[in-house]
Amino acid sequence: MKRFLALIVGIVFVGVGVFMYYKNDYLVKNCTVEAEATVVDMEEEIDSSEENISYLYYPIIEYMVNDNAVKVKMSSGSSVPVYRINDKLTILYNPNKKEEFIVKGDKTSNFISIVFIGLGVIVTALGIKIAISKNENEITQ
Repeated sequence: MKRFLALIVGIVFVGVGVFMYYKNDYLVKNCTVEAEATVVDMEEEIDSSEENISYLYYPIIEYMVNDNAVKVKMSSGSSVPVYRINDKLTILYNPNKKEEFIVKGDKTSNFISIVFIGLGVIVTALGIKIAISKNENEITQ
């Protein structure tokens, strides 16, 4: 089982990257209405491990849709706040699901999905090499 660990991890990374890519593609295709949003709050979440405690900051934005305020927590947080309260940003939202949006011009999701896919391919290839080399060693012994 240990010899297949890298292979499994690589496949998981590729899967996560592909999922993220298609989720972002869905949002790009469906979020077509432009609006100005304001950062109205910042949600702080604890990200802890045994060694240290850190915080992730998730902006809460608000924008108007048909004279109704929509308040949404951004799906990605960061250890250093990217936005401050009262910052303005241009978003594109889904007219059929008002809470779905993307920040106009933000390519971070694409970049992260490509990194996951790339790392996954590399780790998968390494896992295949390890599995094959261990099989060859077992055969020759």
